[in-house]
Amino acid sequence: MSSQRVQEPALPEQGTRAWRRALAETNERAHYLLRESHKLVKRHGGKLDKAHLQVLVDARDRLAGACTPKPKERDLRALLVAAQALDEALEIHLGRHRKSAMREYGDAITWAIALALLIRAFGFEAFKIPTGSMIPTLQVHDHLFVNKFTYGLKIPFTRIKLLQLNHPERGEIIVFEYPYTDDPDSAGKDLIKRVAATPGDRVQLKDNVLHINGAPIRREPYPELSDCGESAAKVARCSEAGADDIDGVGPWCVLAPEPGNLSDELHIVGRFETEHDAARHLQMLTGFGCQRAHECNGDVRYVAQHRVPLDEGLERIWGMPINDPNWPPRHFDPRRYGPEARRYTMPRNNAWPDFVVPEGHVLVMGDNRDNSKDGRFFGLVPFETIKGRASIIWYAFEREFYKPNWSRIGTVVHERVDGGCGAGAAGGA
Repeated sequence: MSSQRVQEPALPEQGTRAWRRALAETNERAHYLLRESHKLVKRHGGKLDKAHLQVLVDARDRLAGACTPKPKERDLRALLVAAQALDEALEIHLGRHRKSAMREYGDAITWAIALALLIRAFGFEAFKIPTGSMIPTLQVHDHLFVNKFTYGLKIPFTRIKLLQLNHPERGEIIVFEYPYTDDPDSAGKDLIKRVAATPGDRVQLKDNVLHINGAPIRREPYPELSDCGESAAKVARCSEAGADDIDGVGPWCVLAPEPGNLSDELHIVGRFETEHDAARHLQMLTGFGCQRAHECNGDVRYVAQHRVPLDEGLERIWGMPINDPNWPPRHFDPRRYGPEARRYTMPRNNAWPDFVVPEGHVLVMGDNRDNSKDGRFFGLVPFETIKGRASIIWYAFEREFYKPNWSRIGTVVHERVDGGCGAGAAGGA
């Protein structure tokens, strides 16, 4: 049996920072060599003769012995010598089976990418809110995670289900692939809406109040109209505005872009004593306010909103109301509704003024009822197009879209109600 002659290494003075750093690096290298030698001997040791195999085993045992004390109490010289001896023995007898540093990094990157794709395909996927259809629950440019495992597993990039676990329930926010080809701007894209009704439900919208199976859902309207959260203009503390360029006093300011200015820069257009007065002024600027209400559907509680014109003449803008307080419509209007929405109207809909959701589908609506192209307009969402359920907001911007909104980061999207929502009075406006 031959022995390897190992050159004695030069060492820093014991107890110095250089010595501690060298010991930590050598400990890490020793543990890596021990793992590598176990793996290589197990896979390829049978190809060696007994003498060469014994050299490897002896070198490995010597290094393992040097690693017996606690990491900070080990003999640096003995550890270096034993590690070098095992490294040389591996290189001589099993060198062609060892991985280079580049290959090690490549394998690590490959496994990381594979794991990321696996998580994205079957676990969680990041999604960015593209429009204001879910205001006030979700804002434009919110970043959230979508749980793709909740409803089962699909073959990636297809609609083929491998495993069906659950079906969407009323009140849940889902991400789905636009199911039809009538709209080239939406076809193949992912959309996000709230499930309003599930298979077998009789659904109707009456005076902006959602009715399920003949009863209004529980609803608590806000006592005052509020900002709809859609325009660039906003209400804020004047101290946050960073400007003092107009007359007047008051801690609350209305900020808006200058007329004709295409930039996102906001300027103070009014100062007010109370937030209520500032919000009212903002409504006068936009021509309408929003009636918000806490709604409870299924076992989920959330806030929905619809526009209320401050001037009745606004309802006739573009020859149609700014909102449809009642749905489904009695007649199909191809200017507003997609071809799949014909099933909502007479004579196809025998349940009118209700609509009964068929098996394998859900009806979805946006929380921003008057600025949401949703299931009322493009049709029902088939189960096989649903990708997952929204779970948590992992990043959120302020409305200016340049600084984070820390109060909303980490927010869980669904607020569950113990015992479910049940039915309740719709409440007043």
